Amino acid sequence: MNDQISKELLLSCKKRDKQAFSELCKSYERYLFTLCFRYAGNEHDALDLVQEIYIKIFRFIDKYNIDKPFHPWIRKVAVNTCLNFIREIKSNVISLNAVANNNVPLEEILPSCEDLEYRIEKIELKKTIEKLLKELTPRQRMVISLRYYEDLTYKDIALTLDQPIGTVKTDLYRARNALKEYLSGEMEV
Repeated sequence: MNDQISKELLLSCKKRDKQAFSELCKSYERYLFTLCFRYAGNEHDALDLVQEIYIKIFRFIDKYNIDKPFHPWIRKVAVNTCLNFIREIKSNVISLNAVANNNVPLEEILPSCEDLEYRIEKIELKKTIEKLLKELTPRQRMVISLRYYEDLTYKDIALTLDQPIGTVKTDLYRARNALKEYLSGEMEV
């Protein structure tokens, strides 16, 4: 993802230039997929969310203010799309893709100098955290993702979610407590 998307590219996108839009999508592809995957918890839903975000960007790019940074705008579109995704799901049906997607990332499979026991513990902790994230409320999941994966400040999270800072802090507090309780329960087992 480019930290600075050129104004020329964005102006071309506003003029509905397909090649420019394609270039913009490629620039944000990894970022958006990572954000959506953390939120949805599986590859299939994450890809659907990314596609929906691209559609929204294409539809509403003309409302984007070219004089403001692009990254916060696209992040807000992505966050709102993810939050709406959960609202649209009427039941807590678990996608079969979540079960099928137990692949360990290649970087954790490749041989390295790390001790095997440490690597296994790291993989198990990662699985535990991913499992917990699925148990949090959609808003808590998004706040955790924005705070710890995006490294946003409370103020930036509040602006992104259109929530008061106090609500963001409360959601983070509750999510961290849920994480702590869950992890202490896992450690007892």
